[in-house]
Amino acid sequence: MSTTQHSEGFFRRIVRRLTSSNAELVSEQLAQDAVAAGCQQIQNARVRERVHLRGTVQAITLSPEFDKGGLDVELDDGTGRITLVWMGRRLIPGIDVGRRIDVWGTLTISEGRRVIFNPAYQLGP
Repeated sequence: MSTTQHSEGFFRRIVRRLTSSNAELVSEQLAQDAVAAGCQQIQNARVRERVHLRGTVQAITLSPEFDKGGLDVELDDGTGRITLVWMGRRLIPGIDVGRRIDVWGTLTISEGRRVIFNPAYQLGP
C-alpha cells in the first residue's frame, strides 16, 4: 500500500469517526465483535435454523404471554435485534442491561418478532 493510499484510509477513518453518531460506532463495534468470535449476525440469521449469536442486552421485561410467564430479553449485535424468551423464568442472575452474552438456539418467528425460546447462553465480560 502506498503512502497516499494509507493516508487516504487514515483520513477516511477520521472523517467517519467525526461524522458518525456514537450509536453508529457502538453498533459497528458490536457487529465486529460478533464476527470476530465466529458468531452469526442477527441480520443474516435464518428462521428455523440453529444459530450462535453474540450481542448486548438492551432490555429485560417480564412477559405474561405464557401460562407461567417468561423473561424476555432484547439482544442487539449491531446488525439487528432479537428477542430471547426464557419461559417460566422471572430472573436469570447475571443477565442485566448492557451485559454481553452469547446465545445458542433455534430462531423462530412468534407474533411477528424474531425469537429464540429458552436459549443456551454464556455471559460475557
